[in-house]
Amino acid sequence: MPIRITIGRKIGMGFGLFIFFALVVVILTNSTLERSRGINDQINQVYSPSVDALVRLRNLTLNSHMLIKHWALLESRADAPEKTALVDITNRELPQLLDRIDTLMGEWEHKEVALMGQITVEMRELFDLHDTIKVLLPSLESYSDPFIHMQRNDIAEEGGPLDKQTQVVLADLDLLLEMQETKRVQLGGGMIRSFDSLKFFVLYMGIALIFVGAVAAFFIIRGIVTPVQRLRSVLLSLGRGVFPRTKVRTTNDEIGDMSKALTSLVEGLRRTTDFSNAVAAGNFEAEYQPLSEEDMLGHALLKMRDELGQRERILEMKVVERTEEVVRQKEEVERQSRKVVELYKNVTDSIRYAKRLQESILPPERRMRELLPESFVFYRPKDIVSGDFYWAERVDDKIAFAAVDCTGHGVPGAFMSLIGHNGLNQAMKEQGRSRPSEVLKVLNKLAFDALHKDREEFLVRDGMDMALCNYDPARMVLEYAGANSPLYVVRGEEVLQFPPDKRPIGSFDLMGQSFTDHRIKLEQGDMVYVFSDGYADQFGGPKGKKFLYRRFRELLLEISRYPTERQQSMLDEAFRGWRGAHEQVDDILVIGMRA
Repeated sequence: MPIRITIGRKIGMGFGLFIFFALVVVILTNSTLERSRGINDQINQVYSPSVDALVRLRNLTLNSHMLIKHWALLESRADAPEKTALVDITNRELPQLLDRIDTLMGEWEHKEVALMGQITVEMRELFDLHDTIKVLLPSLESYSDPFIHMQRNDIAEEGGPLDKQTQVVLADLDLLLEMQETKRVQLGGGMIRSFDSLKFFVLYMGIALIFVGAVAAFFIIRGIVTPVQRLRSVLLSLGRGVFPRTKVRTTNDEIGDMSKALTSLVEGLRRTTDFSNAVAAGNFEAEYQPLSEEDMLGHALLKMRDELGQRERILEMKVVERTEEVVRQKEEVERQSRKVVELYKNVTDSIRYAKRLQESILPPERRMRELLPESFVFYRPKDIVSGDFYWAERVDDKIAFAAVDCTGHGVPGAFMSLIGHNGLNQAMKEQGRSRPSEVLKVLNKLAFDALHKDREEFLVRDGMDMALCNYDPARMVLEYAGANSPLYVVRGEEVLQFPPDKRPIGSFDLMGQSFTDHRIKLEQGDMVYVFSDGYADQFGGPKGKKFLYRRFRELLLEISRYPTERQQSMLDEAFRGWRGAHEQVDDILVIGMRA
């Protein structure tokens, strides 16, 4: 008698073959994973920690560079957070990290160890520069020393020794990181090749499994799956909300019983759909008969019909009320909008009138030509009115002129400029002062009294930075005194810098302190420049950084050989090119005079 192959036996044979090929795949996979684990341990225990430590060293180098630049260029106390953070990096984090790297170097190649030794020497030179800046600037008072100011600029200005040594360290660190990363990638490639061989064997095992599955599926589909698929198709259509177009075939078995129940369900869903469409169309009188007393869906639909009818009536009343409220709100918004537009126009008109008043205190171009024939004024306010202004007058046989930068810009700066202009006139004309240092001292007293009448209640920190010059054309002698505003003299291929006193006009009571006079013997062809800080502080360029005084001096040196009218246009062209799409950050004033 032939052996009858039942559905259970067919399924058992199919699963047996599946289990056999699955065991083969498991054995091959385990062997490959063991080989890969060895490679992975080498990556994770040597090269990945080394790369992480070197990346951390690079980040600490960058962070310490930023903090020492802040130490050098920004006045701050000894306990400032940036300074304490730099000390913590130097004394704790960096030595710990270098000890960690020294431990990892035991597994490195000789050339990697040699390169790390070179980096250690370069870092020692870099932190020697750090120590120099710390010694130069130990306290807040040390920032006021002009000689220290020049020394720290030589070290810390952009492109200086500090930046160059940092770039050398970072370049060698990047090279060492590249070597470590290359070694890690090579080991990872070996792991990938091991997995590729596993993929080759699994592919053939998979083809065998597909063949066995196809044979087993053929016999199962013929006996069970085909009738179930018919029911599945109908149920999926119902799940998408689509009723079957033909009746479900029934047989005298369990699947036939399921087919009859499904036919009854379809008929009930049809009646439910017709009732829902009627209610959705607003027919709240439509009739519906539940399938039985236990038909929860049918009773819920009847309750929904009654509630929707009631809510529709309430909603219509609310719509009418809300419409009336929206109309009232719209009218109020339009009225307020008209007020805002009118107020903005009035404020703008007032500021433009203030601009005409401010321009009236500035010497006109014709007057500047009379006083200083070979001169120019590059004046570019940030807003409609400006906190920068310039001043020029003839005092006996000398020409006095000044470049003034008041606190802030816009309307507040404009008010300060009026105080400064009136103070200059009073000090020069009414009190007969001529020496720049005396004028600044008198002006400081006048401005301080004007800004601090109620000093017992509050203290105003506003003031002015100023460069004031007194020029004797006959003897070609220039007297200069400055409050936070330097003076540059371009002579040949050299820029002579004359530092100001590090205190503003009017912000503090100087209590008898005097400003410093500089007496300069000019030579034929010398270019004299006084200016506010707006040009050097402008952000721009390819990296969005400040222009800075170093670039400003280089620009003045480049344009000094041209006529003064051409110098003014060259300053404007250079400013526009540097600023690009960035916003102007401050008022700008540059005055140039040729001896």
